[in-house]
Amino acid sequence: MKRWLRFTLQLLVILLLFAVVFSYAMFQGGFVSWFLFTAFLPFILYMLLLLVYPLDNWAATRHLSKRIVQAGDSVEVEVLLTRRTPFPLFYCVLEEYFPASLKKRDTHIDKFRWMSKTQELMDERVMKRVAFPWFQRSIRYRYTLDHIPRGEHHLKSIRIKTGDFFGFIKKEHVFESAHMLIAYPYRRDLQFKEQAYSYQQGASPSLSLSNKNTNIVAGVREYMPGDRFQWIDWKATARKDAIMTKEFEQEKSVDMLVVLDAGRRASQNMIAFEGAVELTDSLLAVLQKKSSQLLVKTMADRTATFSFQQNKVQMENIRRHLSTVMPIGQASFSKRLAKEQHQLPAGVITMLVTTTLDDELVDALARMQHKAKRVVLFFISPSTEITAHTRKLMKQLDHRAVIVNLLTEDELSRKKFEVKV
Repeated sequence: MKRWLRFTLQLLVILLLFAVVFSYAMFQGGFVSWFLFTAFLPFILYMLLLLVYPLDNWAATRHLSKRIVQAGDSVEVEVLLTRRTPFPLFYCVLEEYFPASLKKRDTHIDKFRWMSKTQELMDERVMKRVAFPWFQRSIRYRYTLDHIPRGEHHLKSIRIKTGDFFGFIKKEHVFESAHMLIAYPYRRDLQFKEQAYSYQQGASPSLSLSNKNTNIVAGVREYMPGDRFQWIDWKATARKDAIMTKEFEQEKSVDMLVVLDAGRRASQNMIAFEGAVELTDSLLAVLQKKSSQLLVKTMADRTATFSFQQNKVQMENIRRHLSTVMPIGQASFSKRLAKEQHQLPAGVITMLVTTTLDDELVDALARMQHKAKRVVLFFISPSTEITAHTRKLMKQLDHRAVIVNLLTEDELSRKKFEVKV
């Protein structure tokens, strides 16, 4: 309806211009008036032809240099418009419609410097190009889509505008050209500062995440030439009246559980949440080399669970989920953790990534400590929000043998940093 109304109004404008110029020549008379009418007549004819010239039979195609990137990367975009009829166009304005997911910028690790000012990274992306095609059958333009934020971005529409010399006639058309761009979380190098602990069998400390830790005590056997002196089990030797040594079982991997707090809060810091997602992805990159049984959970109102067993497809599914996960829900992380605690596997190393820390979470982690082999907490927060009460809670966790890693903008702004596990 609007299209036909616009067409009718513009046609009336053309007819009115023709009537005005023709009336001036008829009533004024003379060479000058008829010369002006004759000189203006081609412009009126051009406006009439432009009015009926179809834009909807053009073809619009878009090409992306990459479909899958890391957050913060850039993509080269090329748009090609082709038409059948070489009608002369004075100008053509090309505009790309960007989805709401691209209304912000990701500057890799530099974004964490603005953790206390999240609005600084919001950006209203605009891409407009002006071309002067005249009789050209194809119009090609390129642009760079930089600082792509994490997520799935759907590029859907391209709009073109054109008109006559004087601006009386304006036409536009929107072409549907759907492309999906996936930006995985920015992955960085993590160094593990591993904590020593003792197995229930044997008293010697061991690093649970070390690739060199391949043996655990499985029983005892008689001494054989070549056995080390440290392997002798003196209690079994006294009982059996023969030299007995510890028998070891090959431990090829360590089962681990990684939990990401994906809940939404009233004072949600989105940059801190981006740091939590990036840290989770970076943790998985390291842990997949050290564990054949890796369980990943993102907890919100609904819990998403992924199992990884040295399979590239499974890891891609996890990364795909992490590229789209956003904070949702109302229940606190501590309540969700307490609700699902009975469903969590026992005897595994549990790592939790969150942007909040409260008394309820401390109690939930303390209960989890009795069930898990080890509990490691990664707490991400701006330094300005670290209060005396927060530090008190971290000390309580430390006393309860929960390993706490506090990550502020200082740590997250580094290309490499070390965490305790």
